[in-house]
Amino acid sequence: MEDQKIVRLTKELKLKKFQFNSIYEFSSSLYSQFDINNIIRIFFSTLMGQMAISKIFFFDVSKALFRERGCQFSDSEIEDLKSNVEKIKNEWFYLEAANLTQSLSPLRTLLLKRKIHYLVNVSDSPENRLFLGMGYKFNKVRLSEEEIEFSFFISRFALIAIDNAVLLNRIIENKRIEHEIKIAKDIQLSLLPQSIPDLMNFEISVVYNPINEVGGDYYDILKERQGMIPVLIADVEGKGLPASLLAASSQAIFHSLNELYFFKPVKFISKANSLIYDFTKGNRLITLFWLLIDDRNKSISYVNAGHIEPFIISKNKTVNLSKGGFLTGFVEDAEYEMGTEQLEKGDILVAFTDGVVEVTNQDDQEFGREALIELIRSNRDLSSQKLTEIIYQETERFSQGKMFNDDFTLVVLKVK
Repeated sequence: MEDQKIVRLTKELKLKKFQFNSIYEFSSSLYSQFDINNIIRIFFSTLMGQMAISKIFFFDVSKALFRERGCQFSDSEIEDLKSNVEKIKNEWFYLEAANLTQSLSPLRTLLLKRKIHYLVNVSDSPENRLFLGMGYKFNKVRLSEEEIEFSFFISRFALIAIDNAVLLNRIIENKRIEHEIKIAKDIQLSLLPQSIPDLMNFEISVVYNPINEVGGDYYDILKERQGMIPVLIADVEGKGLPASLLAASSQAIFHSLNELYFFKPVKFISKANSLIYDFTKGNRLITLFWLLIDDRNKSISYVNAGHIEPFIISKNKTVNLSKGGFLTGFVEDAEYEMGTEQLEKGDILVAFTDGVVEVTNQDDQEFGREALIELIRSNRDLSSQKLTEIIYQETERFSQGKMFNDDFTLVVLKVK
């Protein structure tokens, strides 16, 4: 009798040692893996090999991660499994499918249909629900309580490895995105004018400040011809990388059309609108203000394609530059009209995106167009450079430290 007890204890000790070695080898293999599919492959192979089971699945409800081997669940069955398992409110370690209560008969039917006989709860918190499903052994022998405990411990090791892999992959992905955004930012900045032209009768100053690494605002000073200098300011619908990519694509269009329709601003905008519509199909819109500066005659021509109205401040009046038409990309064929203005010494033209006047303070009050006009009137004797500096400083002061809502682009043109 004593000999039999010794044999049994020796056998149990060997099994424990075997399981310990398996867990050690399993954990060593897992922690060298950073691919979730590889982790689960090792996890399944370890359990199926050590316990001689034929069917298994793993379900991480919070990550919507479901993997199976030896059985196959449809998408609708996975949803049924999720909804039925969530009905089991009480704390439990494992359940046998055949012993599930009448209220859980849909779950029992589903599991037995796929020959899954055990459901092990490996959740690490009430909010993070994870389950392991297992069938009988190949020889249809039931699993022992000790084998189910072994599957639980192996599962917890797998969970740690999966969480580490998710975290690492997230870090890698964030680094990749950061790298790509940096490249996009460098490209975008390289597309902006690298210098402001020195004109005979005008001063030009610009503030460009995207709220993200890359922005949807765009301005450009195109190639001069016969004393005429085209200036563009645009605001692409949306923010961030998608908007900046559309802005960059649009710049190529504007530069090409500038060579063809330099002295035909209405034709320039009409063609730009058609080309932008061709690749946006009306799903993304761009407001655009095109300005042609006649440096010799101190005059400007312009077309406003749905852009927030720039204005000219003179001694006695403020003129809104509203002539134009639809914002670009809205309809395939749009008609535009051109406006012209003769300027005098001291006149100031201000073009901007809505991020300038829509700066808000802690009480959600907007800085507003009238405040911008009044600020410029109060400082109209300053140079264009000083004016842009004061405008930006004043909007920052007004915001009371609140982050700007939108990209901030401001162009100030002053007659010498």
